[in-house]
Amino acid sequence: MTRFILALAAMLIAGAPAAAQQIAVRSGEHDTFSRLVFMLPPGTAWSTERVAGGYRLTTPGRETRFDLSRVFDLIPKTRILSVTADVDARSVFIETSPSVRLESFPLPIGAAVIDIVDGAEPDAPAPMPPAPQSFRPTPNRTYLDLYWSKPLPEAPEDPAQPIARTTPASPTAPLALPDARVTTAEQSLIDQLGRAASQGLITMELPRPQAAPAETPDQTGPQAPEDATAEEAPSLALQSETVIDRDTASVFARHQLSDTGHSCPPDQEFDVLSWQNDKPVVDQLTEARRDLVGEFDRPRTEAVLNLARVYIAFGFGAEAKAALRSFGISPEEAGMLPIMADIVDGTPPPPETGLSGLAACDGKVALWAVLALKEAPRKQDVNFGAVLRAYSALPPNIRALVGPALSARLIDMGAPDVATTVRSMLARAPENHQATLAQIDAQIELSAGRKEEATRLLDGLAQSDTPVAADSLITSIETKLSLGAAIPAADVDNAGALGRQMRGSETGARLMRAEVLGLGSTARFDEAFRALQSWDASDFGTVKRSAVDGLAALLGKVPDDGIFIETFFRHRDQIDPGALAESVQIALANRLSATGFWQSARDILSVETRRSPDGRLALARAALVGRDAAAAYSYIGDLPGEEAATLRGEAMSMLGKHNTAAGEFADAGKPQAQIEESWRAGDWTTVAQYGSENQKRFVELFAPETVPPAQSEEVAPLGPLARAQQLITQSQSEREAFDKLMQELQPQ
Repeated sequence: MTRFILALAAMLIAGAPAAAQQIAVRSGEHDTFSRLVFMLPPGTAWSTERVAGGYRLTTPGRETRFDLSRVFDLIPKTRILSVTADVDARSVFIETSPSVRLESFPLPIGAAVIDIVDGAEPDAPAPMPPAPQSFRPTPNRTYLDLYWSKPLPEAPEDPAQPIARTTPASPTAPLALPDARVTTAEQSLIDQLGRAASQGLITMELPRPQAAPAETPDQTGPQAPEDATAEEAPSLALQSETVIDRDTASVFARHQLSDTGHSCPPDQEFDVLSWQNDKPVVDQLTEARRDLVGEFDRPRTEAVLNLARVYIAFGFGAEAKAALRSFGISPEEAGMLPIMADIVDGTPPPPETGLSGLAACDGKVALWAVLALKEAPRKQDVNFGAVLRAYSALPPNIRALVGPALSARLIDMGAPDVATTVRSMLARAPENHQATLAQIDAQIELSAGRKEEATRLLDGLAQSDTPVAADSLITSIETKLSLGAAIPAADVDNAGALGRQMRGSETGARLMRAEVLGLGSTARFDEAFRALQSWDASDFGTVKRSAVDGLAALLGKVPDDGIFIETFFRHRDQIDPGALAESVQIALANRLSATGFWQSARDILSVETRRSPDGRLALARAALVGRDAAAAYSYIGDLPGEEAATLRGEAMSMLGKHNTAAGEFADAGKPQAQIEESWRAGDWTTVAQYGSENQKRFVELFAPETVPPAQSEEVAPLGPLARAQQLITQSQSEREAFDKLMQELQPQ
C-alpha cells in the first residue's frame, strides 16, 4: 500500500507543470572579454545561438525568471549593450557590439558562463580596411635637414617586396665647426656637390703623389715588413663651402652642437660669475638700476636685462622676474633669465623651458638644463664634466642655493658619486655653508640606504633656523614613516604649525600631509581625520589625496581589530576609494572581510580595482565570508596562482563539491586541506595513502577493501573460541581508533 501511494505521488509530481525558478545573473569585466554567469541549477540543459544583433541563451523545457537587475553593476556597456529576457521565459537575448564573439562553458556547479570576447566570429564579414595614410619619414635632427635631406629611393619592381628607405644623409657642418661625424663622411660631401656648385664656391685639393721608394740592387720594388698590416687608402681631401654656409657661418659658430644634435647656446648667456664684481651688493644694484628708462619713457631693454642678471647673481630670483615683467620685456628678449631666476629661488620652472636635450652640451648650459627639466634626464644624456665645471664656476652664494637641488637630481639619475663631488666643491667655498652641506649629506645617506643616519642629519636641520628647515622636517617624517617608526609628537606639532603658517604653498601642503601621517603613526586617527576635514587643499588636491591614502594604509596596519573597525566606520565618509591606491583598497577589504564585514569590503573596492587580479581575489574572499560560494567562484574562475586555487577550493567545499575542492587544494599546494576534502568526499584510497595515522587506522578497520592485502603465510582456520576472541579484539580496536579520530577532529 505504501509503495502504491509513493508511486502515485511521483506520477502526480511528474505530470504537474514546472514552476518558474528565479535565476541570478552575475557579471564581471576583464581585459579582453566581459563575462555573464547564469546560476542555473545542476543538470539544467542550455544552449546558445547567434542571432541578429547579438546572441541568445535558451533553457529548453524549463520556465525561468532571470534576475537581470545587477548585470551592469560591474561591467560597462561596451561589449554587452543590453541583456533582456524573452517573453517565453526560457531564453535571454544578449545585445552586443560589433566585432565580438561568444564563448561559453559550464561550471561544475551547473552554472552557465557566457564570455563576450573581443574579435569577430570566424565567419563574420571582415571589416573595411582603413584609409591609406600618408607616409612621413623620420626627420633627421641635424641642422639644415629640412632643406638638404636626400630623396627616398624609388619603389622596387616587385610589389611584394617591401620598400627600402634609407636615412637622409647628414648635411655638412659649417667649416668653423669640427664635427667628427661630418668631416669623416666623404661620401656624404660628394652627394652635396650638386647643390654646392649651384650656390657658391667649391675648392678641392687632391693628395700629392708619394715619392717612389728607392730600389735596392736585390729588390725590384718596395717590400713591407712581415708583421706590417695593410694601410687604408688615404681619404679624399675635399671640402666645400656654399653661399648659404658662408653667410650663416657666423651664426653657427656661436652655437656648438651636442651629441644629440641640439644647438648649444654660448656660455656667456649663463656666466653668472661675470654678472658680479668686487663692489658691495648695494652699489652693484644701485648702478644696475640707473638708466632703465630712455627717451619717451621707453625701457632700455639691455639695461633691464642687466638688472635682472645682477639680481640672479645675488640669488634674488623673484626680483629678477618682477623687473622683467614690470618693464614689459618679451620672452624672446628675456631668454633663459626667468628660468634661471626660478632655479635660484627654488621654484619649479614651467614644463616647457627650451632646455630639453641641452644637458649633453659641453658648456655651462648643461648645469641649468639638468636643474630645469621636470623629470631627471637619463644618465647617458648628461655631460657630467660640463655640469661640474659649470657648478664650480658659480659664485659661492649661488653654489649654495642650487647645490641641494643639483645633488638630489644627480642622485635621482643614479649618479651619487657625482653628487659627492658637488658636495666637495661646495665645502671648498670660502663661505660657511654647513646647513647646505648637511642637507646634501642627508641626501647621499638616503641614496645609500642609511636611513637612520639620514634622519639624524635631517632632525638637526629641522630644528635649525635655516631656509631648509621645513623641507628637512618633511623628509625626516617621510623617512621615519618608511621605517615604520612612530613620529614624535614634537615633530607632528611642528609640522602642523609650519603647515598652517605656509598655507597656500606646496611646502605648506606637504607639511600638512606630514602632520596627518604623523598623527596616524601613533594611532591618533581622530585628530588626523579632523586635520584632513579642516584642510582646504583646493590647489594641492594631489597632496591631500596622498595624505588620505597614507592615513588609510596606516589604519589598515593597526593590529587591534576593535580600534580598526571603530575608526574605519566613524570616518568612513572621508575614505574615498578613488583617492586610495589599489594596494591600500585591497588591504582594507581583506581586513574588513577577516572581521566579518564583507559587504563593506566590497564597497571599499573601486570599479577599476575590482577588475584587477588582486581585486578579484579580494572580492572572492568577501563573498566566501558572506557564504556566497557561487559568486566567489565566478570572480576567480580563470585566475592562475596558488591563492586563487585555494579560494576556489574553499568555494567548492562550501558548495559540497569535495572532490573538486580536493583537486583545487592539490593545485594550491595544500596537502592537509586536500586530505580533509578527500575525507569528506569518501575518497578512502587517498586517505589511506596520505592521511594521518589515525585516519589510516580508521580506514584500515572500516574500509579494508581500499587497503592492499598484506601477503601472509597460510594458517589453519580458527576455532569458535578463537574467532570469538578475535571479534572482541577487533571491536576494541575499532572503538579505540574511533575515539582517537574524534579527538583529532575536535577543533583546537
